[in-house]
Amino acid sequence: MVTSQNICAGLRALGLETGDVVMMHSSLSALGPVDGGAETVVEALLEVIGDSGTLLVPAFRDSVWGDLADFSNTDCDCTSADGLCASEQPGFQGIIPELIRRWPGALRSCHPTHSWVAVGPAARALLIGHRKTPATCGRYNPFEHLIELDGKLLILGVQVNTITLWHYYEELLDVPYLGHFWPQQRHLNNCVGGKRIQYEYPGIMQEVCKASGILKTGAVGKGTSGLMRVRDFDSFMATIFADDPNCMVLRPPTRDCGDLAQDALCKGAAMLRAWAEGPAPPPESLGVALSASSAPGPGDTVREDCPAYAGYHQAGDESVPVCRANGCHPDYFRNGGIFAANGPTTCDACSWHRKYPQG
Repeated sequence: MVTSQNICAGLRALGLETGDVVMMHSSLSALGPVDGGAETVVEALLEVIGDSGTLLVPAFRDSVWGDLADFSNTDCDCTSADGLCASEQPGFQGIIPELIRRWPGALRSCHPTHSWVAVGPAARALLIGHRKTPATCGRYNPFEHLIELDGKLLILGVQVNTITLWHYYEELLDVPYLGHFWPQQRHLNNCVGGKRIQYEYPGIMQEVCKASGILKTGAVGKGTSGLMRVRDFDSFMATIFADDPNCMVLRPPTRDCGDLAQDALCKGAAMLRAWAEGPAPPPESLGVALSASSAPGPGDTVREDCPAYAGYHQAGDESVPVCRANGCHPDYFRNGGIFAANGPTTCDACSWHRKYPQG
C-alpha cells in the first residue's frame, strides 16, 4: 500500500521543494493502491510545497471530445467581478484535479472549456489573466505567469503526452495546421490538422524530453513520474518550433512511405539536434489568423498521390476527400458535418503538400 510518506519522498527525490509553484497533470491509478486515495495524494503534494507553495491543475471540461451537450452547457460567462470563475461544474481531468477544484481556498480561472484551478498564495496571480486568452492555450494562459515565477511542471504517474501546454506555441505562432475554432467557447481543436506525435507515440516524446535534459523522472508510489522547470520546457518548445513549425504533427515522411512512426522518430531526432545547437527564440507568427473555419471551395487541392489519401466520403451531395493522417474529428460523426469543414485539414494546409508540391 502506498502511503503519504512514500509519495512525499518520491516528490522530493524528483526535485519538488518548499515554496514551489507547480503545474500538475496526474493519474491516481498509476501510483498504485494509495492508503487514503486521492486525498492522501493532495495532502502529500501540499505538504511538500508547503504553505508558501502553489499547486495548479487543469479543470478542463474538455467535452468537445465527449458529449456535445456538455460542451455547449457551461455556466461560466467570464463576467465575474474579481476576474475569476465561480463555476462549480466538474472538470473531466481525473479524481486528483477534481478534488483540488473542491479544496478549501481553491480558485478557478475564467475559461468556458479549459479553466485551471489553483491552491496557494500565487493562485490569483496565475489565474487572473486567463479570461483574456483568445482560444484555449495561447497568450494569457496561466503558463505564462508560471514562467515568470520560475515554476515547475509535474507529471504525476503520467508521461509528457498529458501536458496541455505543448499547444502553447502553436497558438502563439498561428501555425498553419490549427483546427476548428469555436469563438463563443474560446475553444480551439488543436488536433485536427494531423496525428500528434505526443499522442500517437508518447514514449518517443518522453524519451526526447529525458534525452534533452529538461525532464527528470523517478518513482512516486508504484508509478513513474517526472518534473521539469517550466522555463526549460518553454525554451525547449521555442527551440523546436523555430527549427520546424510542423514538429508536433505527423505526416507521411516521403511520397512512397506512409509510416508515421518513421516521421515521429525523425522529428524527435530533429528536436534533439536543434536543442543541442543551443536554445533559440521562437519564430515570428506564421500568420494564419485565428478564425472560425469554413468549408473548402471546389478549387482546393486533393493530393491523391499522398500516402495518407484515403479516398472520398460521400456527405450529402458532396464527395469529401479523407486523409488517414487527420484521424477522426468527432463532428464528422456526431453532427453529420463534413470532415474537411471542421478545420484546415485539406491538402492545401498540409505540411506534406508544401514539402512535395504537385508537378
